[in-house]
Amino acid sequence: MTDIDTQFLRSLFDEEGSLHTAGRTALYRLYGLEGLLYVGISTCPLTRIRTHLQQQPWGSRVIGVRIDYPHDAHAAEREAVHSERPLHNIVFNGEAPPPPPDRAARLRAELAVQQRRLEELQAAVPQSTTHLRLILRGIAAAQTKVDKLARDVQEAEQSEGTRQPPGRQTKRAKP
Repeated sequence: MTDIDTQFLRSLFDEEGSLHTAGRTALYRLYGLEGLLYVGISTCPLTRIRTHLQQQPWGSRVIGVRIDYPHDAHAAEREAVHSERPLHNIVFNGEAPPPPPDRAARLRAELAVQQRRLEELQAAVPQSTTHLRLILRGIAAAQTKVDKLARDVQEAEQSEGTRQPPGRQTKRAKP
């Protein structure tokens, strides 16, 4: 490995050995042989994942990790836990997710879901021309929905002034 490679790799991590996230919140998924084990969010995802591996009884069963940086990590976590049903999440894992606090937050959550679905469709490799046509139709429909939701989010934020009521702001504990 060259010095440039070493410098690059070192630049990806902070002093504690966690990924530099520039203040962004990561959405992480932990997978085992039986499927999705856990979904969480953190500004230090590697540190938080290491904690799960060391402290959770299911930590030794983790065989895969996926880290994303969605625009609204809190909404993405809520949607992921509700729709993907990880085995070891307790919060949001009921019959229905708790409602987001306002219309803009609800629209951001739906926008995050649709953007993820659009990315998955765009990443699909067609097996035939028929598959390609179906994928292209799905991408077009998803893009239309993402564009509409993005406009709705912008309108909702403008109409609400993007302010949170004083008692509604929540902060997650740092790992």
